[in-house]
Amino acid sequence: MLSQRLITGPLLVLLLIGLAWIDHVVGAMELKTTLTLGWPMGPMGIDTIPPGLILYIVCCCIIPLAAAELSAMAKSIGIRCSSMTTALFSLLVLTVMWITPALPSNTATTAIAVLAGIICLSFFTALLVASWGKRIDGVLEAAAVTVFFTIYLGLFLGFFLMLRSEGTPIWWIIGIIAIVKMCDSGAYFTGTAIGRHKLIPWLSPGKTWEGLAGGLLASMLTGWGLAALSEAWLVDEPVISMPWAIGIGLLIGLVGQAGDLVMSLLKRTAAVKDSSNMLPGLGGIMDVLDSPLLAAPVGWAVLMCFD
Repeated sequence: MLSQRLITGPLLVLLLIGLAWIDHVVGAMELKTTLTLGWPMGPMGIDTIPPGLILYIVCCCIIPLAAAELSAMAKSIGIRCSSMTTALFSLLVLTVMWITPALPSNTATTAIAVLAGIICLSFFTALLVASWGKRIDGVLEAAAVTVFFTIYLGLFLGFFLMLRSEGTPIWWIIGIIAIVKMCDSGAYFTGTAIGRHKLIPWLSPGKTWEGLAGGLLASMLTGWGLAALSEAWLVDEPVISMPWAIGIGLLIGLVGQAGDLVMSLLKRTAAVKDSSNMLPGLGGIMDVLDSPLLAAPVGWAVLMCFD
């Protein structure tokens, strides 16, 4: 398990950095001013491609895989959740989140209405799909879980797209993910080495208070290091002082650990150890996404304070 983790983890890091670099290069090409969109986005007030096209494509590839894992967990406890319905509406929510910052200010209300409409439509579509064939057992549960998964995937991931669309450098978004994952890694290795006191044994037996402390220390050091790198390399961006950077690292690390516990709760409910076996040593897509998902809205709020 550890050997696989040490192979799969670095490969994912290299892939993430490579995709971030491509997104950065594409953004530098000023796609926003050279490529235009036609109908149906034009009537909403947007006729140019917002920054973050590569990040958007990556999220569009990830969401169907994550939706399949979540739906499989729901089905394991008897909830008839459609992965196709979840993926479709998650992608629609993600798209609206991506293009909203590029809309003129007078169309912001329209964007909110569209987003709310998509979530409502996901509920009614899930009701229709679950009751197909005149089945009424478990229909309400299926619709509720579909809406929850739509928000969990589309809305939470959408905060990363909103940051990118608002002009935030892709490296700051990578920084949020790095803080979260360094906290995960610090907690894992510290807990394995010296963990003695269980954190929440009934939910996640492997987690310890020592591991949490080690993870938070790693996240604070990561926040401090990233602030130093940002000051040196992103000279046109706001400077984050070291105390603030350490505090942000602590906050995002804590939220990331909460996201990991949310996924643990879902997996324990479904009586599975991992969301899937797609990534050797790490589990499934949701085992990797769990902590960044919950950290995304918090990261958006924090970075908006330094805009």
